[in-house]
Order: sequence, then C-alpha cells, then structure tokens
Amino acid sequence: MIRRNSTLKIIVLGFLFLASCVTPRHVVIDPDNGMQTDPAIVYGVLSNGFQYILMENSKPEDRVNVHLNVFAGSMHETNEQQGVAHYLEHMLFNGSEHYKPGELIEYFQSIGMDFGSDANAHTSFFNTVYDLSLPSADYQQMDDAFVVIQDYAKGALLLDAEIDRERGIIMAEKRERDSVSYRTFKKKLAFELPGSLFSERLPIGIDSVIKKADRKLLNAYYDQWYRPDNMALIVVGDFDRQTVLSMITKRFSKLKPRTFFLKHSLSTKWEEHKGVKPFYHYEPEAGSTDITIETISWEPFETQTPDLLKKRTLNHIADSILQNRLSRMVSKQTADFSEASVFSGKYLRHLSISAISAVCQPDRWKQGLEQIEKTLRQGLLFGFTQTELDRVKADFISSLEKQQNLAESQKSSDLSRKILTAINQKRLLLSPKQRMDFLKPYIESISLQDAHNALKETWAKDHRLVLVSGNAHIAQAPEANILDVYKNSYNDKITRYEDPESKKFPYLELPFSKHGIKSRQDNVKDLGITVIDFKNNIRLNLKKTDFKKNEILFKVCFGQGKKSVPVSKPGLSLLTERVLQSGGLGKLDTDELYQSLAGKEVTMGFKINENYFSLSGSANPEEAELVFQLIYHYLNDPGFRVEALDIAKTRYQQQYDSRIRTPEGIMRTTGDLFLAGNDTRFGLPRPVTINQYTLNDIKDWLIPYFKSSPVEISIIGDFDFENIINLASTYIGAIQKRQSFPIKSINTGKIYFPEGEHLELKMDTKMNTGVVHVAFPTDDFWNIRQTRRLSVLSRVLSERLRIVIREELGETYSPYVYNDPSMSFNGYGILHMVVSVKNDSHQFVFNKIKDIINAVTENGISKKEMDLALKPVINHLKVLRKTNSYWLNSVMANASNYPQKFDWSGNMTDDYKSITRDDLILLAKKYLNNNRSAIIYIKPETHKQ
Repeated sequence: MIRRNSTLKIIVLGFLFLASCVTPRHVVIDPDNGMQTDPAIVYGVLSNGFQYILMENSKPEDRVNVHLNVFAGSMHETNEQQGVAHYLEHMLFNGSEHYKPGELIEYFQSIGMDFGSDANAHTSFFNTVYDLSLPSADYQQMDDAFVVIQDYAKGALLLDAEIDRERGIIMAEKRERDSVSYRTFKKKLAFELPGSLFSERLPIGIDSVIKKADRKLLNAYYDQWYRPDNMALIVVGDFDRQTVLSMITKRFSKLKPRTFFLKHSLSTKWEEHKGVKPFYHYEPEAGSTDITIETISWEPFETQTPDLLKKRTLNHIADSILQNRLSRMVSKQTADFSEASVFSGKYLRHLSISAISAVCQPDRWKQGLEQIEKTLRQGLLFGFTQTELDRVKADFISSLEKQQNLAESQKSSDLSRKILTAINQKRLLLSPKQRMDFLKPYIESISLQDAHNALKETWAKDHRLVLVSGNAHIAQAPEANILDVYKNSYNDKITRYEDPESKKFPYLELPFSKHGIKSRQDNVKDLGITVIDFKNNIRLNLKKTDFKKNEILFKVCFGQGKKSVPVSKPGLSLLTERVLQSGGLGKLDTDELYQSLAGKEVTMGFKINENYFSLSGSANPEEAELVFQLIYHYLNDPGFRVEALDIAKTRYQQQYDSRIRTPEGIMRTTGDLFLAGNDTRFGLPRPVTINQYTLNDIKDWLIPYFKSSPVEISIIGDFDFENIINLASTYIGAIQKRQSFPIKSINTGKIYFPEGEHLELKMDTKMNTGVVHVAFPTDDFWNIRQTRRLSVLSRVLSERLRIVIREELGETYSPYVYNDPSMSFNGYGILHMVVSVKNDSHQFVFNKIKDIINAVTENGISKKEMDLALKPVINHLKVLRKTNSYWLNSVMANASNYPQKFDWSGNMTDDYKSITRDDLILLAKKYLNNNRSAIIYIKPETHKQ
C-alpha cells in the first residue's frame, strides 16, 4: 500500500513538473549570438515552451504563410519505429479533432487553397514541417488555420481504418522515390558515415515497419515528440501583429505534453576516416558517372555567430574560385567531364563536408578523377590569383546589394521559408540590410592569403574519400583501381594556375545612323502597356510596375521557335538551345563574358520556345544600359562554338541514357512520339541522330532569324520610362532594318492522334514501378475560352483520381491530370491522365480510370466539385496578376504576332469566374471518349527486388 502511494505521488509530481516546464528544447533565437536579429521579426515563447516567430509583410497583400516546425524527424525514431515520423505526417491529414477523415483537404480547397502547393508537409532527418499558404489574412481564416495547426500539434485521431488505408499510399510513395540517385545516395551515406545512425534512419522508413504500423506505434511517437516545448510556429504575411499574437495565445498556450519526455540519445557520430578510401557503386541505369573527392567529419551542432558567418562566407568565396576554374575547363573543353561542382559546409547538422565533384562519360572517369584532383591540389598548393579573387568578391557583393535592393519586395512565402531554414540550421536571422552592412566590408577586406588559408583549412582533414558511382563498369578490383588512379595523379607535378586574358565588354561599335520611332501607343487596352514601334521594325513593349522594387525583367522575342525546325532534323532545337546557352558571344565565350560582367546585377539566357526564340533575364534598373548592350551584341554577334556543341552532345547523351530507364523519361523519348502519330518533331531522338548535327546545321537554321526576323523587346518593372526609351533609341535604333510584323505563319501540317491505340513501353530498371498514361485528343491553345475550361476540367479529373485511386484504393501516391494544348500545330492538344502504379496493377488502375471517365460523361460534375477545383485557380490569379513575370511572359511576350494576348489578360479573371459546371460537362462529353483515348503502359523490363 505504501509503495502504491509512493508511486502515485511520483506520477503526480512528474506531471506537475511537465506542466511547469517552460524552456523550449530547441531555442530558435539566441539573444547572445553576438548580433541583433532582424528587427522586423517578433519572437516569443508561451508559458508551455511553445515558440513563435512573426513577421509582417505585405507582398502579396492579404496573404499569410504559416509553418509548424516540429523538432523531430526520422533520427528520433527507435529501431521499431523506422518510418513512423513520415507515416505520422501523412496521418495528420486523415482525421483530427476538428476535421473528420477526408474533410481537411476539402476545407483547404473550399477557401481557395491547393493541396500540395498551398497545404503540404515534409519529414526530414531532424524535423517535420507542416505548411499552409492562406489565400486571405482575415481573422476567421487565420483563426481556422490555427485550428488546423493546433490539430496537427495535438488532435490526431489516428483511426485504425485510416492507418490501414494510408499504408498503400506510403508504399506507393516509396516506390516512386526509388531511383538511381536515391539508391546511390543510400550507398554513399553508408560509406561516408560507417556505423552511424543516419544510414539507418532514412525518412521514408522500411517496409517491415510500414506494413505493420498501427495506432499504438504511431501514437507513441506522436505523444513523445509533438509537444509544445518541441515546436515552433512561423507566421509571415499581411496581418496585424497584436491580433495574431492573441490568436496564438488562445490556440497554443493550453497545449500540454501528453507523456513524460524521455531524453533521446542521438547517435550522430561514426567511425572516423583515415588515409585515402575508395568507394565504387555501379548503377547501369545511370546516364553518366559521378566522381567525387571529399573529406567528411563530425562537428557539434552550434548556433551561428558573426564569426562563423564570416567563416562560412570566406569558405564560399574560396569554393567559388575553384568552381570558376572548373567551369572554364568545361566551357573550353579542356576537361574530360561535362559538369563539375565544389562545396564545403554543414549538412545534416553534424556533417562537415568539403567536396569537389564531376560528371563524365563512363570511359572517362580516370581522366576526370585526375583533373579534379589536380585542380584541388593546385588550389591547395598555390592558392589563387588577384583577378580570380576580385571577380568572386565583386559577384558576392553584387548579390548582397541585390538582396538589399529587393528587400521591400520579398514575398511572404520566400521569407517564411528562409526563416524555417534558419531556425532548423541555427543560422542568424538577419535582414538583407544587416547582412549587407556586416558582410560587405568583410568581403572587401579578404586577401589572397585569407582565401588560400580558408581552402587549406576546409581540406585539412587527414583523409580523402574518393568516390566513383554511376554507369562506369570497372570489372576488376574497382576500389584498388580507383585508389591507383588517385595516387598516381597525386604524385604528378603541377604548376600554378595562370589567368586567362581579360576581355572587354561591350566591344561592338554602334553605327552612326539610327532608326527613329515610327509610332507610340500608350495604355494599350487599358493595361498600362506602352507599345513603341521603331522604323527598323523592332517593337518595344513597356509596363512600369511597383510589384518588385529595384528590378526589371526583359524578354526579346524573334523568329518562330521550335515550329520552324526543319522536319528533316528532329531534335535540332534541343541541341541548339544548349549550344546558344553556353556559347556566350562571338568574341567572348561564356567565361569571358561572366568575367567582364563581374559584379553586375544582370542575367540573360537564350531559350527556344514553341513558337519563338527568346533572350530573357533580369537586372537592376541602374544596369538598364547594360541590358540593351547585351541585347544588341546577342542579336548581332551570337556565340556559335564547337566547344559548346561538343558539350551539348555529351550532356544530351547522358540525360537520354538516364531517361530511358524512368517512367517520365521514356514518356518523353517514346510516348510523346506515339501520341503525335510518330511525327518526328515530337519525342526525343536517339543520341545517334543528335550527334550527326554540325555547327553549320545550327547556323543555317538560326542565323536568318538573328539577321532579319522582326524583333519584339518587352520590359517590365521598376524603371525610369524616359531613360528606357532613350536607351532603346540608342541601341534598338542601331539594329539593321528587319522584316515587318506579324511573322508569316509556317504551315506545320496535321498531327494524327492514335485514337484507340495501346502502347506498352518497357524500362530496363530495378524499380518496381510503372505508369498508366491515358490520353484524350482535345484541341490547340488558341480558343482561349475553351483552353481555360479544359484546364479546370483537368483539375476536376485530377481530384477524382486522388479520391478514388489514391485515397480509397491506396494504389498510388500522386496521380495527376493536365491538358496540353499546342501553340504551333492546329487542332492538336492532349488531355493526359497519369497514375504511377506497382508492376502488376496496370489493368486494374486503367479500369478505374475508365470508370471515372464514364461517371463524368454519364453523371456529370457536381457544382461542389467544380467550385473546389475553381476556387484555388481564382485565388492564385489575384496574386499572379501582381507579378512582373505574368505580365512579361503571358501578356507582353510575342504579342506582336499574337495581339489577342492583350485581350486575354483583360478578361481572364472574369472569364474564369464565369465558368459553370455545364461548361465542363459539355467539354467532358466532347473530348472524354474512352474509345478515342490512347493508352500507354510503362513497365519495368524485369521486376527485381
């Protein structure tokens, strides 16, 4: 009896202790870190240890982003719980105190949120995060959001029936995650961290636990880790701080621990490495071979201080110099690898890593390994040059200045993600101005010796891990072979790095005579757009906005894009785009151009769109003249380089070899070709076809468009109107006269859809996964009213797939539907229904898709279904129309050839709001005929475990 009373007293005292605990287990803001936190941030702790971070931000207005961060992930699981953290994350959407199973997602949709993009969650090694992006900041919607978060924190029902149903979905997600990169990651992790818990705690979990998980197992983890003193709430958006503080206090101050806290001893260490250790992992499904030299060591998980921030910055500067050397080797084709990267820093809290990596063809791994070894050793022995350091410092300072200039326009979603990352990595929470004021003078003070010492320090560990993975088949003693190559390279002598010759930009002289302005229209269609035509048939579209301070976006459109590719040269556009992207200018290769533009806030890239070519980018308004100089040079002296062609072919080969072993890739290579009646302008041609093209093939196709095609230049953002027009007159007016708008359309002919046909595609893969892809012929893009309604119909069908095939049957993880109307081929469009399946479920899932189509065409669509599909679209339109990228790309770009785009913008919102269920039902009856569909089954060639 006495013993019972003693036990009871201990239990009571224990719960009293739990109730009085106020100290968070992971303090997210340390007031003693040596630097003030961003003054816009409000941080607090409730009496139960629940932490919150608030930040008011009005971009976009009336929107709020919310994250619940639980400081527990897969590393906090026991051996018997492997996968439970992730399983539990799923279950919190499947029934809680305030939402019965199936109600939560419907609630999100009813207020205009998309499940996936606006409401989601993820589980990692050390934390689990729940995300909400609210379409309104009104009191009721925010309070409802906090009810949802409160349910995540304490209200999970964990019903047996829901646990059993979710099991299939998680197994489907596990199948979808299986890939060459994921398998290689697991093997590398086990090698890098021998004996560590990391390789045994991958968040997705293990089959044996997932297949047997029950309420007791899930609830034990839930009660242990989902406790108020182990959570932090991040709220960023357009709200009143005091109102939100009262709401947080109301909803979260009463949270209590549901069990004793048993201190979890995390085994994050591993056996330390000594000497040189080789690693080899053969993946025949990989499209290339990866080579890495690295060091890795354990470090305590510490709060970032100002000194640590300086150290991190200095290390990044040293890494960037090495990165530039490698990139130059690639662009000059003096390397046997097609890509390379350098990294040093923290990973998974405790892993301090320094790595230099390259991607190459399988027969070039030895040469690639030697080259990255020598590049690294060259830097370690001799350091860097002043020219290299100056370039990188200028770019770093330019980046800081850009962040400060754009600070007023930061979106709440971006800010909240930055805060989330910072608290989970214990980084300083600084405003762009604080970061600029602190780091700029430090960066300016960095010397060559500082950068050299930083590189030596990050590589000071007394070991080297040498990793070769991918499709290089090293038949005999692979580890010994790798070790020999590394040691032989290490014994070779090396010399100092020599700077390449510096070149100037701009280098072209402007002609004396100019083509003046022919006409000007202001406020076209009441859209605030000014259209100026020059006498040389170049058009300038301008729209001044305050959406984003201190930034302009620009886009140059000319020619006819992919639709103009010679029919006899399939895939030429894919190769050409890569060649122009990495070709630089005629007199400056890419590296030389970057060197000459160091410290400038301007980006520019070439792209081949479906029906036009484009040069596009962004800039600080103060760099407006540089933008026009770049446009002038690209149009008059584009860079066609053999080196760029060679590297483009190599990368195409690597990506093609990888794609044919994945469902998405084989759909691109072969499935798209099938759905276009085997028209060779679709799909991805084999590398043997790509390899036959020469630089002359590219020039013969493109140069006429560069020389004579009418050009349209669109600029939007925060700029001085008259300054832009004056600069345009100087540079645009100097371009030779072009053909007039509109461009005469090319007759692309008819594309024949394979109605009623069935194709089975096989992948040579270890993956136990496949795809059922059902396609229905629709129409081209240009009946915009119909196109908009088909997009909403696709959303309705996507939701039906989710409810039936994912939620009810547990057969898949992320089914989706989309309509893809062509902008080039008259009458051609396809509505795609895509479901990932396990290897023996293709016919079963296809029959369910047929049933869904029959139900829609025979029984129609409910108003509720349509509203749930349409509300998120209208919600997103409000934000979309206040972005520069929307106006540039969807309205202004190529409007010279398609002036109806101006009208579309004016009626877009009203048109979407006018959509009725009858509209969708009519389209369903018109286009969704199972007998007209084309069916593709994608399956593994051989099923291997």
